[in-house]
Amino acid sequence: MQNTSPEPTHLKAFKWRGFFLLLLLFICLVTLLAIVKTQHEIRSVESTYYQTLQHALEAREEWGRLMLEKQHLTSPARVEQQAKQLNMTLDKTHYQYIYIQPDAEPLTETGNAEN
Repeated sequence: MQNTSPEPTHLKAFKWRGFFLLLLLFICLVTLLAIVKTQHEIRSVESTYYQTLQHALEAREEWGRLMLEKQHLTSPARVEQQAKQLNMTLDKTHYQYIYIQPDAEPLTETGNAEN
């Protein structure tokens, strides 16, 4: 006697193959979307990087121009020319010297410190 029992229909091989195929397609789709998103982010970061480099180059050029202008404005010949226009002289007879002593105890008339 042969034991002929019907096979369960919910365990047929083609249904599992279909499920795995669907799962594989879903994983491929998610992977492709992740690749596109990553490429977009990379392009965005590169764009920001190159803009920052451009700003740094412009700032460096401006700094160079400012250094040249500073050297021109502080050159000894120009300072002397401006001093002559303002009637400034090298006469040191009107100098006034002010000496500031560090914090010290006040002195009395005789020069002794008060107790």
